[in-house]
Amino acid sequence: MLLLGDARVKQLAGSKLHWLRAPQTIVPPYAVLQVISSRDDYHSQGPSGLTDARVQIDAYADSYLGAKKLSDAILGVLSGYRGILSGVRLQAGFVDNRRDFPASSSGDVTPLFRRSADIIIWHSSL
Repeated sequence: MLLLGDARVKQLAGSKLHWLRAPQTIVPPYAVLQVISSRDDYHSQGPSGLTDARVQIDAYADSYLGAKKLSDAILGVLSGYRGILSGVRLQAGFVDNRRDFPASSSGDVTPLFRRSADIIIWHSSL
C-alpha cells in the first residue's frame, strides 16, 4: 500500500491503516479509509476513461493533535500523487475538505479524537 511506504505515516500509525472498518481491539493511533462515492467521467465523445473517487479518511488518536498529524500525513502522501498502483493509474489527488468529530456517536464515552477528511482521486485502468 502506498501509504505504508511513507515514513511519516508509518511512524504515526505503524501498519494500522484499514479499509472500511478497524478491528475492535485496535490501539490508537490508526486510520480507516473508505470510498464514499465514485463517478465515471464523460466528454462529448463518450467515456473519457477517467473515474473520480471520493475517499474518506478518518484518523483516530488519543489527542486532537495526534489525529490531525496522522490525517495531514496521509493527505500529504495522496494530495497531488501521480503514479501506478496495483494496476491503476492514479492521475491526481485533490483534498476536498477536513472535519473534526468525536470518535463515537453522541451518548458514547470515548477518549479518542477523530479527524475526517475527503480526498478526490482521479484514476484510470491501465
